Amino acid sequence: MLKKLIFLSLVVTLFLATTGFQAKPGEPVVFSDITENHSWAKEAIDALSAEGIIAGMDEKNFIPDETVTREQFAKMLTLALAIEPEEEIAQTYTDVPAERWSFSYVEAVKAYFPLDVARPVNEFAPETPFLRQEVAAALVNGMGLSAPSNVFNEALLDSIFADSAAVHEGIKTQVTVAVERGILRGADGYIRPNDSVTRAEAAVFIHRMMLIREGKGEIAFVTSTPIVGKSEVTLERAKEWATERGAHQRFIDAADLYWKYGEITGIRPEVLYAQAAKETGYGKYGGRVLPEQNNWAGIKTATATGDKTEDHETFETPDDGVRAHFNHMSAYLGLAPVGEPHGRYHTASRTAWAGTVTTVEELGNKWAPEHTYGYSLVTKYIFPMMGV
Repeated sequence: MLKKLIFLSLVVTLFLATTGFQAKPGEPVVFSDITENHSWAKEAIDALSAEGIIAGMDEKNFIPDETVTREQFAKMLTLALAIEPEEEIAQTYTDVPAERWSFSYVEAVKAYFPLDVARPVNEFAPETPFLRQEVAAALVNGMGLSAPSNVFNEALLDSIFADSAAVHEGIKTQVTVAVERGILRGADGYIRPNDSVTRAEAAVFIHRMMLIREGKGEIAFVTSTPIVGKSEVTLERAKEWATERGAHQRFIDAADLYWKYGEITGIRPEVLYAQAAKETGYGKYGGRVLPEQNNWAGIKTATATGDKTEDHETFETPDDGVRAHFNHMSAYLGLAPVGEPHGRYHTASRTAWAGTVTTVEELGNKWAPEHTYGYSLVTKYIFPMMGV
C-alpha cells in the first residue's frame, strides 16, 4: 500500500510539473510566491496566466525561479502564438515520442527553435534548459522576423554588449531583432546569451513579444531620442545629408523651412526633417501623396476614409506644409500650434496619447501602426544625419 501511495504521489507531482494549475479563463492566478522580489515579472505573469499561456505548479505557487526547459517553452510559445496543435502528426524527434506530454507542442513550434549543431538533428533534448539567446531566436522566428532585412543596426550587439561574441552566429540576426524591439534586454553592458531562463523571465519575454504583436503597451528600445530640444544637426549638414542620399531639390530646399520652424517651436528640426525623408522618399514622393500637395508627412484629412490621394491634406505652399508637420507633431507633444492648424491636428489632439509623447521611439503604434516606426526613423535617418 505504501509503495502504491508513493507511486500515486509521483504521478500527481509529474502531472502538475508538466500541465500546471490552470486559472479560470480571463482571471489571473494570485500566486503566493510572486513577492516584491519578482515585482518586475508580475504584470507578465498575471497577463499570461489569465490567458492560460502559463500555469502555476499548483494552485498557489508559480515557482518563478525554476529553470525553463525546451519542452516547457515549446508549450508556452504554442499557446502564445495561438497555434492549434495537429491531432495526427509524425514523430520528428527520437526523444519526444507521441506519448510524451509535450509531443504536440514540440511538433507545433519545432520550426521556430534554433538548431544546436552539437546535437543530432533528430534529437530535441526536451529537458535541457533553454538559454536566453535561444529564447530570443524562438520568439523572433515565431513573429516571422528572422530575415536580415528586419535588422536596423547590424552592429548593435557589438556596440552595446561586452559579451556579444558569445552570441551564436547562426542566430545573431534574431537576437539583434529581439534586442532592437525590446524583447531581450541586457544589464550593465552584458547580454548573457548563454544564461538559462527562469519561469518568471520566460513570462516576461513572451509578454513583451505579445504586446508587440498586438500593438499594445510601451516597449523599451535601446535608444531614447527626445523630440523637443536644441538641434544637434546644423542646417548645412542636413542639406549635405539630403544631397548625399540623392534627394529631390524640393526636399533640400525645404530644410530651411524645417530649421525655421524648429526655432519657433523648440522641436528638433532634424527629427521632423528625417521623418519627411522617410514619408516622402527624400522629396521624390511616388506614392499616394503628390508633390503639389506640399504634404511632407503623409498627414490625412480630418474626414479621410482610406489611403487615396484625396484622403491626404493639401497645403498651398511648402511653408504651409512644413508648418502643418510641426503642428501635427505638436499635438502628440502637447505643444500649442503655430497659426491656424489643419483639420487633422484636432483629431490628433484628441487621441489617448496626445500630449504624452516625448521621444521619437514612442511614435511607433501612434504616428504609424508599425511598432518600430520611431526606432527605424532614429537608426536609418536621424543617426546618419548626425554622423553617428
